[in-house]
Amino acid sequence: MDYKKLSKDIIPLVGGKDNIKLIWNCFTRLRFNLVDDTIPQIEELKKLDGVIDIQVTSSQFQIIIGNNVEIVADEINRLIGHDKKQSTEQPAASEQSTPKKGVKNRVNGVLETISAIFSPILPAIIGAGMMKVVLALITLTKVMPETNGVFQVFTMISDSAFYFLPFLLAVSSARKFNVNEFIALCLAGVLLYPTLINGAANGLEPMKFWLFNLPYLSYSSSVIPVILGVWLMSYIYKGVNKIMPPMLKAILTSLVVLVITVPIVLIVIAPLGFYIGEYLSKGLIWLFSTVGPLAGFLLAGFNPFIVMTGMHYACMPAAIQSLATNGFDNFWLPFALISNMAQAGAIFAVFVKSKSPEQRSITMSTGLSAIFGITEPGMYGVTMKLKKPLYAAMLGSAIGGCVAVLLSVKTFSFVPPSIFALPTYIAPDGNMSGLWAILVGIIVSFILSFIFTMFFKFESNSTNNKTNNKTNEQKNEIEQEKSTKLNVDLNEEEVVVSPFAGKVIPMSQVPDTAFSEEHMGKGVAIEPDEGILRAPVDGEIAVIFRTKHAIVMTTAHGAEVLMHIGINTVQLKGEHFESLVQVGIK
Repeated sequence: MDYKKLSKDIIPLVGGKDNIKLIWNCFTRLRFNLVDDTIPQIEELKKLDGVIDIQVTSSQFQIIIGNNVEIVADEINRLIGHDKKQSTEQPAASEQSTPKKGVKNRVNGVLETISAIFSPILPAIIGAGMMKVVLALITLTKVMPETNGVFQVFTMISDSAFYFLPFLLAVSSARKFNVNEFIALCLAGVLLYPTLINGAANGLEPMKFWLFNLPYLSYSSSVIPVILGVWLMSYIYKGVNKIMPPMLKAILTSLVVLVITVPIVLIVIAPLGFYIGEYLSKGLIWLFSTVGPLAGFLLAGFNPFIVMTGMHYACMPAAIQSLATNGFDNFWLPFALISNMAQAGAIFAVFVKSKSPEQRSITMSTGLSAIFGITEPGMYGVTMKLKKPLYAAMLGSAIGGCVAVLLSVKTFSFVPPSIFALPTYIAPDGNMSGLWAILVGIIVSFILSFIFTMFFKFESNSTNNKTNNKTNEQKNEIEQEKSTKLNVDLNEEEVVVSPFAGKVIPMSQVPDTAFSEEHMGKGVAIEPDEGILRAPVDGEIAVIFRTKHAIVMTTAHGAEVLMHIGINTVQLKGEHFESLVQVGIK
């Protein structure tokens, strides 16, 4: 696979260098913040060798690549002149396009924030988690005593990322909220200061800070306090920076920011975040002790949709908090592993049923990838495309999750859900019940998903590709026939009128190559004499862009008509625009 060529091909199809505000990646996806989200040529991107699928959220354009996504992200950043730091930073809230208000978009905003904060720190957490796997194996095999110096150093490595998690989160939160990351590290340092840690360990009475009580709490391994603290700091930092005289900024800004932020965090925000985390952990314990099998059934069964919507990033803080508070996680990691194995079972069943060498090659590689923890290539490339294997995997996974809960499944470290994570289900005291529970769960889910897929009838890619086996001459005749029929239908039954009163100019004169070079399709430009956009065709409102500067209609014959008002008007963030229709209106 030529990832340099893929990177080079992606850039113009997302609108070029000038349309890319920011690009970063998670395990399998390129994530873009774009200047104008209407420019990317989605269908052309999907045709690129190496692109699995496209996902578009309220504020992100995502290209699903697979295991080697970091290579593509680094190469694109190099080609467009962004450095590595920029690839992990998020634009300030004032620089992002503003989505429509509403519960759905607020939820998407929260998920994006969690994703942006946790994605950069995952390598450190995973490295420490894998070291816990090594320690579990050493303990199980008894190759060295726990008093051994090597064992103790390995223990330090395994605990480092979790104990000092507030430091990691301070840096990534500072990048997300656009505040100086070194000042954010000072805030994290206060939360981990020995006075607080020792006071919490010794159960001391709250410290007096003028009229306020400052409680002694241990914030090591905590998640919520430092994120909320840096979020507050970002607003204080911007406010202080505005009013501070230029000649004093370098000397006094950081001092004033810390003097204002730290007391508020220690008195209000950090204790609030601490107790939210505590009660979240207790709530999860209550959930699984009360309706555990049902919870396991739903969490494991619907995990593919949790991944597709990005909600797995919302599960990570809960899992980490549970590990810090309870010493184990039985909320997300076990069911993600069970779901991954179910996907692998369904994919290998497709491999058995497939006759196409190409399809068998794809299913073999993506099935192995799922076993090793990366399911998105197989999910988007196989099970979702064929649909019924996805349903089979969800059903098998749900049953496996239910069985695992009944056996009291637990993991004792944060490691990506793959076969390498199995030793983390061994308790620190050597208890093997968690390991047996997860083994039964993944075996049940794998076998049932395989069997269900074998019984389900679905149209394989080999059937879909029958037309592709025709000669080029036959395909050209078919396409020509379709094109002729479509033109006749359009000419006879559909009429496109001007949506504005005004002067019509050639599209080639529009000062934007996405339109002038007809990347968005053929059309015309109009210099309007009025401020009302009217429907140019009989049809249905298909899309209204969140900033209301673009709208798409679908005609009775399936043609899509895009109306785009102005150039770079996405930057107005909806100001001066009013939508008089809703999606679905005909």
